[in-house]
Amino acid sequence: MSIEVADAVVTDDLAGNLVPGGGMGQPVIVEGSASTVTDEAGRKYLDLEAGPGVLSVGHCHPTVVAAIQSQATKLMQGPGRYHSRLTSSLARKIAGVMGNRLKRVFFANSGAEANDGAIKIAFKHATRTGKQGYGVLAVEHGFHGRTSVGLSLTGNAARKKGFGPYASFPGVVHVPAPYCYRCPLGLTYPTCKVKCADVVEDALKTRVPGVAAAMIAEPIICVGGVLTPPPEYWTKVEATCRRNKITLIHDEVFSGWGRTGKMFAHEHWNVQPDVVTFAKAIGGGVPLGGFIATEELGTAFEEGDHFTTFGANNQIGIAAGHAVLDVIEREDLVKRSATMGATFIEGLRRLAAKHPCIGDVRGLGLMIGVEIVNDRASREPAPQLTKRVQQAMRERGVLVSITGVHGCVLRITPPLVITESQVGMALETLDSALGAAMAS
Repeated sequence: MSIEVADAVVTDDLAGNLVPGGGMGQPVIVEGSASTVTDEAGRKYLDLEAGPGVLSVGHCHPTVVAAIQSQATKLMQGPGRYHSRLTSSLARKIAGVMGNRLKRVFFANSGAEANDGAIKIAFKHATRTGKQGYGVLAVEHGFHGRTSVGLSLTGNAARKKGFGPYASFPGVVHVPAPYCYRCPLGLTYPTCKVKCADVVEDALKTRVPGVAAAMIAEPIICVGGVLTPPPEYWTKVEATCRRNKITLIHDEVFSGWGRTGKMFAHEHWNVQPDVVTFAKAIGGGVPLGGFIATEELGTAFEEGDHFTTFGANNQIGIAAGHAVLDVIEREDLVKRSATMGATFIEGLRRLAAKHPCIGDVRGLGLMIGVEIVNDRASREPAPQLTKRVQQAMRERGVLVSITGVHGCVLRITPPLVITESQVGMALETLDSALGAAMAS
């Protein structure tokens, strides 16, 4: 028989073993602690994936484990729509993290569900304010989940292949991404004057059906290749949204909770989105997500407009969320992410000087992308070489993921508790893996 595991199908050989299909399945991980995991054979690996991006406070952090264990003996799931002080206090904590500018919190069980809810509330607000249209701007290379709305918003055609109209939510228009290494407009920063931001306004005049109600985007496009925008990008895009009364939604499902060296990535550019979606790291390893909106947006929902089973009522996830925020604050993980990220990026740029197959190193904090190419002059993507590097790293005890629409970006998103010596080990391993992969 076959069972679904992540992005691939693995076959059960009826003897209790998982045989990989589609390149997935091995090693079989059975334990984790901080920044390392252990497979069923007892071999340890340094984890540069973290879930992906879920385990910011590390695998099985004692504070998170204790919170889950304690709550499991009290109440695991709240009944119906009854009040939970545990849930409301977590909402207040999250609003406090946001400086109370965004204060209406809606919990969900995943990032895809959070993004769906954010679009939903933007549309309801559009109705309330008499907008003459429901167009949605999204960004090429972006990723917003695997539900129908999420896939429609996603700017990666490969994710939608074979699903027909399931991934064709009406009114969605994609604009070029701020992908400086492979500028879709054929320009070079800074002489380009960040034209990729200006085309957002152009799309409103040429491609958006009717009027745009919302724009959704990742502040740093992560699954699409860790695309870090130029400094002026978000300031210009935010101004466009304000001029046109477009609800700006920032998808911080991957980039939130300290991942980029700020609590949320949009803080790097002093942008003030109307809605922020979150998930992944806030649950510490159990499902929890949601979105937080301004008072004006957040009050657009009327009673009965929005509900999810495993959101506000999921007391295990809510308890884990409390613990995660406590750990982030107590262990100063936002600052640690900035420090360890700078060390990592500096080391990667030294490797780039040594290995010509490294075309670009980019990122903020511990959200880092290393783009692998066949030739620096042509910047031809090298997906097969990237896979060989990934395999060589795994053989040497380091797990790293591959991302980007060209399949040639090593995505480095380790737990924020990674140590300096582990960063050094990762760099040494990548150095060795690059050499081995190029020679094979």
